[in-house]
Amino acid sequence: MSDLHQKATGQRNQLQELMAKIPGFQGYQEREQRREVDKIQRDFCADKLYAQKDKIKSVLDDVISGGDLDGITPFEKLTNRIDVVAALIKNAPRGYSGIFDAIKVEEQQLSQVYEFDLKLMDGCEEIAMKVDQMATGDKEKRLTLVKEAIAMVDRLQESFGMREELLRKG
Repeated sequence: MSDLHQKATGQRNQLQELMAKIPGFQGYQEREQRREVDKIQRDFCADKLYAQKDKIKSVLDDVISGGDLDGITPFEKLTNRIDVVAALIKNAPRGYSGIFDAIKVEEQQLSQVYEFDLKLMDGCEEIAMKVDQMATGDKEKRLTLVKEAIAMVDRLQESFGMREELLRKG
């Protein structure tokens, strides 16, 4: 997360450098960059989750072609859970409050939000690896992997809920 912020800060043009010298403006500008980085990072995670749906559909097609119509439900549950969590992540408010926002987020809380965001990135990666494992294996192994993936998505949603609560408290 801090790498994205450093990259965004390092790509300033001359006008931005001049404005950074105005008292108070630099802090505002840095916070706005953090908001943008927060949005980019959450979009990345949500898109990564959405991408898993195609992989799951491919595995589900294999399951159906093998004649296992009873095995459809867990896969559908997983894709539905991914839809819900990815939408929550993508549409969440930005990690920093602007000047006119009703609830302000202090720097310490912002740091905690970034910790949640790092966990979010890790959780999305873990879910992607779990879905990749579903491509091979027998019916029982796939069912176990689907159940594990559902639990991982649920934990991701719970963690993201804690992030949102932190932002609501301001």
